Amino acid sequence: MTDSQGILTVDDILSTVSLDVSLLAGRDGLAREVLWAHSCELPDPARWLGPHELLMTVGLCVPLDADEQVAFIRSLDDGGLAGLIVGDHEETAPPLTDAMLAEADERGFPVLLAAPHTPYAVVARHVAAANTSSQTLMVLKLSKLYHLAANADDDVDRLAGDLATLLGVGIRIEEPTTGVTVIDAGIPGGGRENDAARSYPLRGAHPASLIITEHPREELDSFLLVHLMKVLEVAVGRILHAAERRREASEQAMRSLLSGVTPRNLDILLAPHHASDGYQVAAFSSTEADRVARTAALRGLPVVVGAGSTGHLVLVPIEAVPEIRALAETGDVRFGVSSTFTSYADVRVAADEAAKTLAGAHLSDRSWVEFEGARISVLTRSRREAEEIVAGVLGGLLEESASATNLRETLFAYLRHDRSWQVTAHELGIHRQTLSYRLKRIEEVTGLSTSKSADLSALWVAYQAWESLRG
Repeated sequence: MTDSQGILTVDDILSTVSLDVSLLAGRDGLAREVLWAHSCELPDPARWLGPHELLMTVGLCVPLDADEQVAFIRSLDDGGLAGLIVGDHEETAPPLTDAMLAEADERGFPVLLAAPHTPYAVVARHVAAANTSSQTLMVLKLSKLYHLAANADDDVDRLAGDLATLLGVGIRIEEPTTGVTVIDAGIPGGGRENDAARSYPLRGAHPASLIITEHPREELDSFLLVHLMKVLEVAVGRILHAAERRREASEQAMRSLLSGVTPRNLDILLAPHHASDGYQVAAFSSTEADRVARTAALRGLPVVVGAGSTGHLVLVPIEAVPEIRALAETGDVRFGVSSTFTSYADVRVAADEAAKTLAGAHLSDRSWVEFEGARISVLTRSRREAEEIVAGVLGGLLEESASATNLRETLFAYLRHDRSWQVTAHELGIHRQTLSYRLKRIEEVTGLSTSKSADLSALWVAYQAWESLRG
């Protein structure tokens, strides 16, 4: 016996006296459709069965532990299975725990108990016979479905639109890590207020989530759904594979840029933009690295994302800033952003600027905090300018001799600790008298005073330029 549309349900199986099965849990799911009944004793049977298929087991695939049994029910239900039949065989079936049955009740996932003498082959033949009459027209649609897939020419958006028209449903696919919509084909004729959406996992090489939108009483047949999922797994796999390759290329490009090398594929990653038009570097927390990198790759954004020395970075052409800024505002990610540069030789300087801006961004409630100009960064807008400042101010302190190195490190420690003699001497492990001597030598070598504000400003600028040149 089936419903008015010729679709077999779990309740139909339960009501067939000759099968001799009884309900253990999940009464609210008795209206679930049953496309097929399949026996499986392998671990993780949800991997081998599809939506609306009934799992039959003598208990070998059912875990012993209560928590594992709960997880077992969850995996079956999340996979879209119609229900579970467990044979009443003490020698193979473990005790079904109260926790497992409670989980099934909560989810409305039917768990049936088959009598020891009930052959699973009989159950399978019963399901097949009941569905035979409704399959004939479905086979014609199935043929058309695969014809569309074979002639899609890698145009996945067109394929999704054609499939949505053929099946009369809306098709949307999301990447689970980011929630980014990879494919979106609306329901033909437009949606209605009472349309329903169902979600199914796509278990290809690159997992994704399929969301089917249907008009009431016009639900997609289970037979077609299984094949639709297989076709879409292949199609979306190509998209996600390409995005993964782009993400890897982007990470490598960032490593090269921070090493002072311009990668050959940079123009491809940033197309149609160019460095001469201007770019900014934005720093963000490494905890968001995977989400930001995947989102940028999936959307094909013209940016470069990769690890920096203290966090993660994204190089953004000026024209693409609004897209990344929107990601910050909608994705709850905070970015510290450098000023604008026009040469890739300055990526490390821009990255340092961005990192410092991000470090101070906690004082702001904004998600996109731009560098506003300060001290050294106003003066050293390029690597060449930074080198000129260092050479012009530090002079003889740049020599590679041990004496020059000691004086240079002493100056930097003195500036870093706001001219505190005690803290500076402690860090360097020297006596205050030694510090006094070294400061006098620094003044002699540079011609600048360590007590005059103007000279101190120049020394501080040179120190910051030195730091920026060394990343």
